[in-house]
This record gives sequence, structure tokens and C-alpha cells, in this order.
Amino acid sequence: MTTNKQILLTVNKVSKHFNDGEVTTQVLNEVELTVYEGEQLAIVGSSGSGKSTLLHLLGALDQPTSGTVLFEQQDIFSFTRAEQAKFRNQSLGFVYQAHHLLPEFSALENVAMPRLIANEKREEAMHHAQNMLEKVGLAHRLTHRPSMLSGGERQRVAIARALVNQPKLVLADEPTGNLDTKTGEGIYQLLNELRDISQTSFIVVTHDIQLAKRLDRSLRLVNGQLSSQLD
Repeated sequence: MTTNKQILLTVNKVSKHFNDGEVTTQVLNEVELTVYEGEQLAIVGSSGSGKSTLLHLLGALDQPTSGTVLFEQQDIFSFTRAEQAKFRNQSLGFVYQAHHLLPEFSALENVAMPRLIANEKREEAMHHAQNMLEKVGLAHRLTHRPSMLSGGERQRVAIARALVNQPKLVLADEPTGNLDTKTGEGIYQLLNELRDISQTSFIVVTHDIQLAKRLDRSLRLVNGQLSSQLD
């Protein structure tokens, strides 16, 4: 890939091993990856190939056995726990196959949560949350709790929550995995629109080959390493 954009994320020889007694399982083996500002990257692979493990490392939710992850040239594993928490809150957004919305709160309150966690005044947090819900087409669902929303609407709320702090990178783990084809297509279109507005980068882990091929780049995770673009 040739680009004039700035490098946002660099993964250098990242490996991850899990030990169970005397048995060591190697999940990732010296993974190398560069992600650019505003890029949409898909990572595909079979179940158990390590896709989610890689995503957790990129989000500083887990520690690699070896290697470095540089975000804007800073090693995220040199941060203290407090600095990592701040990094996740301010620079990253997370979207999962299961939306993980808080059932007792409204869509508006769920989306505002990252800004409230960052100690923003409630009125300001709600204002930003409302703006983001309007951008994802849910202005008419502000006061609805997750149980009152469709699967596609819940995923849109989750995406709005991931983007409410205007992160530079969103990590998405099977964001269309529980959705029908039509709703999944709507989520894909939404990701495009939001990328065009905010220049946010997206790393999307997915089993959906057709979705992967429509993003800027698509890589396959095989034997613990990222291989070339999909056929």
C-alpha cells in the first residue's frame, strides 16, 4: 500500500504465548503491521487463529510475550496502568460482536459513558452523545434502553459510543457477526461515512470475506502471522 498519510500504529515482532503447566501455546509469532491515519484495515482468519488476541494487544488490554506496539511512535506497553487507561479512553474506541451496552441505561447514557468516565460535565457529555447518535441515524432513539432497540440499532449505539471521544483508532471485533446481510451492509456504510467525517482509522476483525474485501486493505492471520492481501 502506498500512501502519503501519517503512520498511526506500528506493530514490531509481536508474539504472544500462553502457558498451561508444561504446555506452551504460541498464538502470535512476530507479527508485523503498519496502520495509517484514516485507514480501514480488515483482519480475517479461522476461529482460534489469534485475531481477538491481536486486537486485545493493540488495545493494551493484554501484554505481549515479546515485541512492541507503537501508537504515534509511543510504546503503549511502556505506559503505566493509569496511562494505558487514559490511552484507551481518549485515543481508542472498541466495538464488539456483542454490543456490551449497559441494559439499565438509555442509548444516550450508554454513548455518553466514555466522556463521563473522563470526568466531563454531564451536560457536555450528553450533548456530544446526542450529536453522535444523530450521526448514526438514531436521533429518535435517545431515551430507549438496549432491550427496546433492534440488533442493528444496538450495534449503531455501540459504534456511536466507540466514536464519542473522537478516537484516532477504532478496534472492531466481528461488528457485523450477529447481524443479517442488510443490517450488516448498513453498518459498513456507516463506517465509511464516519471515517470520511472524522478520519478515524478502523481495524476490523471479521469472518466476512466480502466485508473485508471492501475495506482499504485486508490481511489474513495464519500460523500466528499476518499474510498478504486476500485473493
